[in-house]
Amino acid sequence: MKDKTKNKKNKLNLEKNKFNTIELFLIFIMALALGLLLGEMIFSNTSTNSLTKKTNNEIKEIENVYNSLIEEYVGKVNKEELKEAAIEGMISHLEDKYSIYYNKEESKQFEEELKGTYYGIGAEIYRAQNKNITVNKVYKNSPSEKAGLKKGDEIIKINNKELKDKTTEEVSKLIKSKKSQTITLTIKRENKTYNKKLTTEEIEIPSVKTEIIKKENKKIGYIQITIFSSNTDEQFAKALENLKKENITNLIIDVRDNIGGELDTVVNIASNFLAKDDIVIQTISNNKTKKITSNKNSKKDYNIVVLINNGSASGSEVLSATLNENCNAELVGDTTYGKGTVQKTKKLASGSIIKYTVETWKTGKGKDINGKGVKPTIKINQSEKYYETQKQEDDAQLQKAIEILQNKNQ
Repeated sequence: MKDKTKNKKNKLNLEKNKFNTIELFLIFIMALALGLLLGEMIFSNTSTNSLTKKTNNEIKEIENVYNSLIEEYVGKVNKEELKEAAIEGMISHLEDKYSIYYNKEESKQFEEELKGTYYGIGAEIYRAQNKNITVNKVYKNSPSEKAGLKKGDEIIKINNKELKDKTTEEVSKLIKSKKSQTITLTIKRENKTYNKKLTTEEIEIPSVKTEIIKKENKKIGYIQITIFSSNTDEQFAKALENLKKENITNLIIDVRDNIGGELDTVVNIASNFLAKDDIVIQTISNNKTKKITSNKNSKKDYNIVVLINNGSASGSEVLSATLNENCNAELVGDTTYGKGTVQKTKKLASGSIIKYTVETWKTGKGKDINGKGVKPTIKINQSEKYYETQKQEDDAQLQKAIEILQNKNQ
């Protein structure tokens, strides 16, 4: 019998386990299952059209085998699993780790992640070893904040159901919904228990983080992009505008461990720094090259450093390369992953999705990064101490970026 997990095991996981014994999940990404859905995914042309059924001899032959097994096989046959096995077999035959079949459940999570919103309570949870499910972060203006949840609260029941033996993924399933629903959380805080009633809302998944780093009376803007969802460009534009109001002198864009996203989103973000018709990316299909250019005519008033590492893939590589080529941005860190292909998604009638490679791409100036990656202009290895502390002062790559920008202002 075909091992159905084979294709799943080929799904590239670029994330590092930074938490060791702590199993950290975001409630809004029910099965972030670090890499199962995101891993290699997402630099996609996400056109999720239904497939058109074509009647030809090949399809008839597949249908004939399917019907024969359903009607005559001596053992029990699960129709849904047989269909999934057939589709997975075709995809795996391509021997392309970026071409993947997502079943119905995985597809929901896939689409949610790309959309950048979900119905939930707006909190992050984790379970430390031998501990209860615990709130790690509460988002502003979320149902969790309105209900008074705090970081460190232990969630021991949902709708009076005990959570002692449930994983963070199972807890997420109990909380998430397609539309508003009211749930009751029983939480433990300082050895006292409380019941909190919440109604789930549509929550925007934060994919952009900003900060102002003050050095020698200068303000350096810092923007971290964790993924290129369909709403990340809007979040980025707001973040950049807020930093400009603070009169930043320089900018750091951090795409380390960002594994990609939607191409349109990447182009929109890059366009904040490019002149009209600057080339962001060249895509190649059937020996035809298409040049995708900036959709704005922007003026860059400050120096830019982009932080990259070998977990920066797809959209991160496009953004870092185009800012280097068009804005002379310094690239600090390690060589990126090297994913120079573009995928397209199509949604099947069952709700499942197939994702398959349709194009390759090169940088605006024609550099092929597939299997090679984007090289940093200044290579800096991350300090081992940072992996332990996660403190900004121990981040060797960030500190080098700050140093570079300080020197440029002298």
